[in-house]
Amino acid sequence: MKLPLFIAWRYFFSKEKLKVINIISLISLIGIVITTSALLVVLSVFNGFTFVGTKILSYSNAPLVIEASKGKVFSLDSIPFDKVKALGKIEVATPILKENALVSFKDNYVLVQMKGIEEDYVRIGRIDTSMVEGSFLLKKFDYDAGVLGLGLTKSLSLGMNADIVGALLSVVVPKRDAKVSIVEQDMFYTKKLVYAGSFQMNASIDQTDMLVPLDFARQILDYSNNEVSAVLLRAKNERDIPKLKAQIQDMLGKDFSVKDILEQDPIYNKVVKAERFGVYVILAFIIFIATFNVMGSLSLLIMDKKKDILILHSMGATLSSIRWIYFLNGLILSLIGATIGLIIGLAICLLQQHFGVIKMGNGEFVVDAFPVQIKIMDIFYVFLLVLSIGALSIALMVSRIKFENKKQVD
Repeated sequence: MKLPLFIAWRYFFSKEKLKVINIISLISLIGIVITTSALLVVLSVFNGFTFVGTKILSYSNAPLVIEASKGKVFSLDSIPFDKVKALGKIEVATPILKENALVSFKDNYVLVQMKGIEEDYVRIGRIDTSMVEGSFLLKKFDYDAGVLGLGLTKSLSLGMNADIVGALLSVVVPKRDAKVSIVEQDMFYTKKLVYAGSFQMNASIDQTDMLVPLDFARQILDYSNNEVSAVLLRAKNERDIPKLKAQIQDMLGKDFSVKDILEQDPIYNKVVKAERFGVYVILAFIIFIATFNVMGSLSLLIMDKKKDILILHSMGATLSSIRWIYFLNGLILSLIGATIGLIIGLAICLLQQHFGVIKMGNGEFVVDAFPVQIKIMDIFYVFLLVLSIGALSIALMVSRIKFENKKQVD
């Protein structure tokens, strides 16, 4: 192994006068450098956009959510809620009860997603900092109070001072075990709610969500005191979320699922994974094309060194050792190209990450510059991909090497 590596190294760094083979080898090296750096940069930018998307989702989704694998609701007694809440890395754990409802104010009716919450809910998404009208209150004037998305407030035509005067909203939900009847009271529950204020987070939530006290939601939906739709969790440190997720999942068993921010939005999660895989495959194909230059330069090198092959054969070198020489020569080319490409790609990513050199547009986007997030595993995967494709193509080329007789070589 040492002798083939030594000869391959000497071939690669030969001091002979520049020939066509040297030029092609240089072009091959540049091709690998460019494609490697491009793959790392594209993946890092993709990671950046995924991170930004996750941040946007965090305004509406809790960092972690416990839900039942089957059914809409479950009892808190069916899970070790107190043990989960007491975990040292958990900042807050709070239940929530969700259901669709019809809300009316005067002659205006709107279908909403009613969320029954406790006071700790404010520590999940910091919704109190998103209030644009009124205040975040679940009790007002000794009545149950509701907080609405700004879009809902406008749809109900609530006036500017509606929170001050204590506008009353009517919340209507169908009875769970009701039979068809012409009498409205036999089919629907109706309860009054005081309007406390409006929040503004994102367009989808602002148009649909209404926050009410958990007890209010349980009463109108006719659920027991321990039934909830989910338990929302926030970790003290975001870095602990993956470990916490696995730990809590082990505590709960297969009847319950623990979802992170992306998993709570399955469509977005699938799109992210599909796009990332597509990018990886496309750029991997480009790298494969770039290795054709390596195969070409290696083919010329083999033709140029036919006499060397004969000499080595006459000295006792086996066909396997000859092939190893040229395989290692091509692998050195791929290795150096991948290393330089990764260094250049990292430099570009770091410049963009710290200085935002390439801008997104005229301030119409969530971020001013293209976001970049470097992941160590991406560096490893890119390096492994380039070497794997290079090694495969080089192996196919050197497998064609055969010993020829002296007359053919001369």
